[in-house]
Amino acid sequence: MKTPIYLRLKHLLSASLLALTFAGVPAHAADDYPAQAIPAMQRCPVCGMYPAQFPAWATQVVFKDRSMAAPESPAELFRFLQDVRKYDPRHTAADIARIYVTDYVQHTWIDAKQAFYVEGSKQRGPMAADLPAFATKAAAEIFIKESGGRITTFDVLVPAGANMHSGHGGHDMHGNMRH
Repeated sequence: MKTPIYLRLKHLLSASLLALTFAGVPAHAADDYPAQAIPAMQRCPVCGMYPAQFPAWATQVVFKDRSMAAPESPAELFRFLQDVRKYDPRHTAADIARIYVTDYVQHTWIDAKQAFYVEGSKQRGPMAADLPAFATKAAAEIFIKESGGRITTFDVLVPAGANMHSGHGGHDMHGNMRH
């Protein structure tokens, strides 16, 4: 008799968790730095706006010391990541534990590195052109049908190995998206 799919998935998940435990990586590591509520009076470190007023666009960077910076939108987040020390003198890029963006449709926190961003749409963020973020590529594609644009990812906006301190990343020195 063939083993039901749910049992095979359960065994696979159990084996994966066991492997992580023996590898010395705790299975709960991702939960060590959860997304935090953004206080109403917290200001964006890049532009000074109040991110809590724009929940569909909110982002946050959680540092290893558990403090948090809240750029008001994905575009401001990528500006922040270009030069963390400039916008937060207490931290560097090496101090970052997790980066979150808000899923534009669900209004829930998602891992910024796993999100799909839409660049060049007619939808405007809190200040101007922005990068709506989505948990799935399918959701981003649906958005594009209505608002235009093209899908991009965190790795394109902040290339692996890029020196986030010197302005490399998804924007030029003036904050414009690079293509």
